[in-house]
Amino acid sequence: MKQKKKICFFTISLAKGGAENQLIKLAIYFKKRGYEVEIIQALSQNDFEKILTDYEIPVHLIKYDTLKGIKQLFSYIKNSKQDIIISFMFGANLAARLVKKRFRIPLITSVRTSNISKFYHVLYKFSYKTDNFTVFNSQHALKEFVSNKLALPKKSIFIPNAVSIGEREFSRSKNKIFTLVSVAHFRPVKDYKTLFHAIKILKEKNIEIKLIVIGKIFELTWPESMIKELGLEHNIELMGFIQNPQPFLEKADALVLSSLWEGTPNAVLEAMANKLPIIASNIPSCEELITKGRCGYLFRLKDEEDLSSKIDSLISLSESEKEKLGSNGYEYVRENYSEKIVYKKWEALIDKI
Repeated sequence: MKQKKKICFFTISLAKGGAENQLIKLAIYFKKRGYEVEIIQALSQNDFEKILTDYEIPVHLIKYDTLKGIKQLFSYIKNSKQDIIISFMFGANLAARLVKKRFRIPLITSVRTSNISKFYHVLYKFSYKTDNFTVFNSQHALKEFVSNKLALPKKSIFIPNAVSIGEREFSRSKNKIFTLVSVAHFRPVKDYKTLFHAIKILKEKNIEIKLIVIGKIFELTWPESMIKELGLEHNIELMGFIQNPQPFLEKADALVLSSLWEGTPNAVLEAMANKLPIIASNIPSCEELITKGRCGYLFRLKDEEDLSSKIDSLISLSESEKEKLGSNGYEYVRENYSEKIVYKKWEALIDKI
């Protein structure tokens, strides 16, 4: 029997987010497949502690964003005899490249967005050839990085995000008031202000609408203040961070995502897997999913009027038309983004190395 490799995942933190979710799911998959798996993180937050403990996946906190931390990282790697490193996100990718240069351990970096800061852009220019492979979760990001000479075409691989596909029957009951759900932390890139203003426009047109928002608020005061100023206390409900948003996806009528940019939005994939119609900003990653999946509407970036119009259009559809959008999205992610399909691609890539 072929000996399984020892895999070390690099990440900045384990705060719950799209990239972190994908890393954890991938680590668990390899652990269940008999690989030795561990995770190194630079920041202390860990929202996945329980599930990682359940699967006996060790997590090491090494603050490799400092010179002292890099020395500690080198010392640990020297003694732990890794077979392969998989890193997620730009900062972790750069630290992993230093390790690769020092110890010649095979490296797969993972790029989760095409939006890269000037700081990381410069560092990537000098280091991108280090990777054995670079995995991109969107074709758009792959093309952007190759064209900007931040990745080598022959080393660049497209592997999409994985989503759990349930085989259960869906029996969604109709809500008295059309209910949207948004699953995203309150970061500027998520552009909740445009979404809130769109809900205000709908209310002024006497369209009954409710928005459930799931995500970390980070002690920000403006979301509640804006909701009060717009008179939307009965229309928008802030749930804060919820470990498992599945019950809300099952009860909602549609998902809305107002992001300014995304890699591959996990919230959209999860909603499609739950047969929800989608309304999302017209950015490359959302455009690809919604157009190919034929599962919803795209609105112009930062345009509350267009967003409100698209929501109104969705509400006006017949129930059978809404169900068709949901079914289209479900079939698309089942055929292209299911865990079984995606993780086999990762394992095949590791076998190449």
